[in-house]
Amino acid sequence: MMKQNLELADIVAEALGIARDRAESLLEGKSTRIMRYRGIAYVSLRRDLAGHYEGTIILIDEKTGSYRVVEGYPHIKRVLLLERAVPRHFIDEVVVEEKMDGHNVRVVEFNGEILAITRGGLICPYTTHRIRLAYESQIRKLLDYAGADAVIAGEVVGLENPYTRYHYPEAPEWDYFVFDIFKSREPVPVFERRRLVDDAGMKNVPLHGRVPKDDWRYIAGIVAMLDDLGREGVVLKDPLYRVEPLKYTTSFINVNDIREGMKYPFDEGHTFIFSRVLRQMFKAIEEEWSEEKLREEAARLGEAILVPAVESIVRYLREGKIQEEFTLTFRGPEAEAVLEEFIDFSARLGIHVTILGVEKWRDLIKVKMSKPKKTAEVYKRILRTGLSPLD
Repeated sequence: MMKQNLELADIVAEALGIARDRAESLLEGKSTRIMRYRGIAYVSLRRDLAGHYEGTIILIDEKTGSYRVVEGYPHIKRVLLLERAVPRHFIDEVVVEEKMDGHNVRVVEFNGEILAITRGGLICPYTTHRIRLAYESQIRKLLDYAGADAVIAGEVVGLENPYTRYHYPEAPEWDYFVFDIFKSREPVPVFERRRLVDDAGMKNVPLHGRVPKDDWRYIAGIVAMLDDLGREGVVLKDPLYRVEPLKYTTSFINVNDIREGMKYPFDEGHTFIFSRVLRQMFKAIEEEWSEEKLREEAARLGEAILVPAVESIVRYLREGKIQEEFTLTFRGPEAEAVLEEFIDFSARLGIHVTILGVEKWRDLIKVKMSKPKKTAEVYKRILRTGLSPLD
């Protein structure tokens, strides 16, 4: 066991370009997470470290010790004022791609296996299963085009996933939309990436235009259209990535995120509120909301904060628990094995998933699950003591 730890420290030191004693310290602390998936050991970074982004993952073949570093997805700055930010930030043109409401997944090949890696640097057994079922041959074709060491980055959307669930008409259950490809940590130019993805038979995120950098009103119009459709927003990119992308979200998603988060106030809700209120504050300024519009939006925002939170307390008083429910679908001969892998994976992260119901048809298993939320424990203490957990 000690020898394995020493070897792991050597690999991490070499992979991250740091001293061995620092690698040992990281492995013993809370800045890294050590996990395993089907003969692959991996170390993920839980914060930015040594020039690498949070979510960077070191994949290690347990038999040979060979490894691969998959860089975390870079942080994207958020726009509050389109008129100020866009003309100053971009060089000449801006490509407007849709920001979809799902979870960020990087797809790579390691030791001949296709792996799906979450934003936090974890190999999710369920997401890997769905990616392989839907797109394995296309992914291999795309990697043939882009290079075996390329990293595909995209958004998993739809209702059948354990993370972020939002209904898209074009992907009601589950799908994967590519928004970047990285080669040696550098993003492939936007239209080259879109061509590669199309040629491989996969899906790009929707494209909403290519405009001069001073045409921020056109971008605002796209955002307004997406707002009316109940979509998330846009990512603004230089076509050649000469400057970093920026992101901008709709009023709909700003308020809806709060509404969803406040179903679990002590899990997501309290961290969601101020950043999204801030976005709405500057939308009001840039869009010159009338007094009537301001009061309408204030009422909508207040309702999104208070109503789901009160409803969650009532639910706890009635049921004695607060849990999040979701449905996952497993297909093929590996279905039962992947289900067990996902439950074990969740348990290793401290998430104890409960199976509420199972439906089977031939090689398909549809499983309704729930996971507890810590909001329930906070409610329990408040109702017992009458004291606030916050100052």
